[in-house]
Amino acid sequence: MDVMEIDDSIYINKNHAMDGLNSQGGIYENSHFLRRKQPFRCATVCLGLLSAVLLAGNIAQFVYYEIISRPASAEPTQASGRFQGDRLQGGCDASAAERQQLEAKLSNLTEDKGQLQQSYSALTAERDEFKASFSNLRNKSDQLQASYNTLKEERDQLKTSYDDMQKSLNELQADHKTLQATKDQLQTNYRTLQREKEEFQALSVTLRANRDQLQSDYSSLKRNKDQLQASYNTLKEERDQLKTSYDDMQKGLNELQADHKKKEQLQNSYRNLTQVKDELEKKINNVRGKSCENGWRKFDMSCYFISTEGKTWMSSRTDCISKRADLVIIDSREEQEFVNSLMATKHCAWIGMTDRDEEGTWKWVDGTPVNTTLDQQPKVRELERQHLCDVEKTFMCLLSGTGRPASLTTGLGRRTAEKLDC
Repeated sequence: MDVMEIDDSIYINKNHAMDGLNSQGGIYENSHFLRRKQPFRCATVCLGLLSAVLLAGNIAQFVYYEIISRPASAEPTQASGRFQGDRLQGGCDASAAERQQLEAKLSNLTEDKGQLQQSYSALTAERDEFKASFSNLRNKSDQLQASYNTLKEERDQLKTSYDDMQKSLNELQADHKTLQATKDQLQTNYRTLQREKEEFQALSVTLRANRDQLQSDYSSLKRNKDQLQASYNTLKEERDQLKTSYDDMQKGLNELQADHKKKEQLQNSYRNLTQVKDELEKKINNVRGKSCENGWRKFDMSCYFISTEGKTWMSSRTDCISKRADLVIIDSREEQEFVNSLMATKHCAWIGMTDRDEEGTWKWVDGTPVNTTLDQQPKVRELERQHLCDVEKTFMCLLSGTGRPASLTTGLGRRTAEKLDC
């Protein structure tokens, strides 16, 4: 902006310099200057019209985007989930189209910048021509000033001569007439110079008006440039906002897809668990519906056997394992009451309790600790507590609902009866 401003001092100095120009040289320079200035005026007017057209195009494009395109793409998302992908794809296409429009606008702005640069170059050249014209006018002014000084000196000399001749009027009457004629000629020249001065003042006013017009055109071009820059910045911010919104929507879509996959996995797991539950319930119902073999007593899902002959604890367990069972393991108070009811007519019997691993620490044959909260009947635990493994007593076997020995149903891989002792 500082480079392109017009220096008012140039025109002020021109006005002072033009006071001393002669009539013929000043008229020639003025007409020549005006003829050179006409193309630049046309160029300035053309640039102003072009800037106005570009501004109108940008405003129309902005209005089209804000009023027509945006409401169509910002409709409330009330459709079902299967149309979300289409809307996102449409938003992506709109962003691509907007990007192309912004690139086209950027190209237009680049062309406008080039045209403004050409205008600036033309104005700079015109300014240089003004400076050259001013230099010429200054030189002519100096010449006229020198001529004026010479004339002034001659006038002073003539005045001195006139004074001398006035003293000797009778002798120099002829010279006085000559000087009078010279004076008339000087007066005529003075009036001519006065008219030229007035003409140059009028020309100065015209030049000042032209300068003001150029300054006004330059200010208008600068305002148009600022408006275009503001429009470009606004479009750039809107593009960034749309890109941010698109990224957020894409992220939300990815999260929704991930949640949908997790939901499907959970639904599949739920269906699988439901199927397993149904199968287990069917198996449990089937097991509960089956009856035990002769000599065995049914309780819940298991069968219980009470021997009629006496054996040692190890032999009793071996016998139970041969029947695909094991010595009784009591897990609940209900089972304890059922076992006690079976032993109502017996004194005691072997069950699956041992302290083989650590003396005094009782465990069941499957390795689980004895539940001390259960009130074991003394007639069942008496010989176990004394740990008389070689005493032959009746024993009680337990066959679980799975058909495997109770000591193996826990999956702990217990030792076989041949490797166990009391």
